[in-house]
Amino acid sequence: MKGIKLMLGVLIGLTIFLSCSSDDDSESNHDIIIGKWKAIQRFESNVEVDVPVCLAHLYSEYNEDKSIGGGVILATDLPEECGTIDFELGWNWNNLGNNQYRIRYLEEQGQLFVFYKDGDNLVEENPDGITKTIYQPY
Repeated sequence: MKGIKLMLGVLIGLTIFLSCSSDDDSESNHDIIIGKWKAIQRFESNVEVDVPVCLAHLYSEYNEDKSIGGGVILATDLPEECGTIDFELGWNWNNLGNNQYRIRYLEEQGQLFVFYKDGDNLVEENPDGITKTIYQPY
């Protein structure tokens, strides 16, 4: 009887361990860029500069299917030229590991960007090594 209880305890413990392990794996596979983001700050050579006018009125959306969308944030101070921006379908992203993402249009080679989180915000470092943009969830 003691042997059966011990074996049952080991099986229950193993089941709990394996179920916890698979939850952790799915969380670690979640890409940090997935979501809707709005630019709030920009830096050039570590000096804060103004966010470009239209960029401040747009949001980007990185989807789980690796597509990229976006839209105009409607506001009373929306400049006229920003209301006519067209979002082309076909933009996509690919996680290359080590916080490096390839952003490209259709099957072009695209550019490598580095993304990482700073609290709830998403930080994008451009391939030029100079420009950094901070996004907040939208």
